[in-house]
Amino acid sequence: MKRIIIGIYLIVGILSFGQGDRFAAKLLGTADGKIINSINGEKIYPLASVTKMMTILVTYDAISKGEISMDDMVDIPEEMRKIGGSRIWMTVEDSLSVRDLVKATAIYSANNAAYSLAYYVGGGDLDKFVEKMNEKAESLGMVNTNYYTPAGLPPHMTGTEMDVSTVNDIYKLSMELLKNDDYMKIASMKEAGIRNGQQRFKSRNKLLGIDGIYGIKTGHHSLAGYNISIVSKKNDLNMIEIVFGSPDEKTRDTVVLEDLDKFYIDYGYIDLLVQGEKIGTLKVEDGVESEVNFYAENNYTKLMAKNRKIEKQVTMKKDIKAPVAAGTVVGEYRLLIDGKTYLKSELRIDHSIERMGFFQRIFN
Repeated sequence: MKRIIIGIYLIVGILSFGQGDRFAAKLLGTADGKIINSINGEKIYPLASVTKMMTILVTYDAISKGEISMDDMVDIPEEMRKIGGSRIWMTVEDSLSVRDLVKATAIYSANNAAYSLAYYVGGGDLDKFVEKMNEKAESLGMVNTNYYTPAGLPPHMTGTEMDVSTVNDIYKLSMELLKNDDYMKIASMKEAGIRNGQQRFKSRNKLLGIDGIYGIKTGHHSLAGYNISIVSKKNDLNMIEIVFGSPDEKTRDTVVLEDLDKFYIDYGYIDLLVQGEKIGTLKVEDGVESEVNFYAENNYTKLMAKNRKIEKQVTMKKDIKAPVAAGTVVGEYRLLIDGKTYLKSELRIDHSIERMGFFQRIFN
């Protein structure tokens, strides 16, 4: 039943793509999981080479477990070498390091490199590697994702079903990859060399370096349109955007840049409360202290649209007489955003206040 549903979603996605829409689905969110905007976030679409993000993640998992290393030399089988589409030059009975294969997969989106990684990490069994891809997706909560290949090529080239996912799921995968500094260094390269610099290639991601963009992966084939997952750091904001199903590369990249430009103009981290900021003052009748000041105990900062209305409301008891016990609730503080309560806190006196003596009260 799940595969039938996937097929229906694919038809819907391809039809909308064919009607000239700028995209089939997109999502903009922070690198720590706050979604700013999502359109068709749960719609299932072909991944194309965005599939290789999971191939790379599974490869790094094998490295972290000590099963392989970046310096391992991989003997490239003939059937892996001949994989079509985007590819790097390989010779008969060739061998490349894992690091070179990761570079070729991540930067140039080479299908023969991705398959070679999958063959090596899977112990010569591509199906076993694909199982690892799907297991990893499940562990990340990618509930609408199905992998069938390590590269995302269309069915007429693979004889399998289409690798599919949603922008919401690829957002989760993107956040996971961001944790890997080594991979992100590779993903940010505009060009790179392998074979000790003898073979060079340029990144398929033409947005690198624009608006702080430093990764992650592009993808394209005739059934998927043009897909991308990018990460951008600017104005102390680390953002992820995923776009699926654009009719061409220029449109896809324009959607990304328009969204980022608008976001960086309209959003920012707003200091709602600063630690030590004075909140209010309470008068104490007949107390050895005539008043008590209240201050913010912590900083409260929120990523939000800059034009939102922020209000601070303090409700305090008007008549309070000494003695006052420590912990006495004497008021309430509220922080409102666009009229809705965002933060609420009781105001408590943190120490006891004694009553003045008789003569002190007379001569005070």
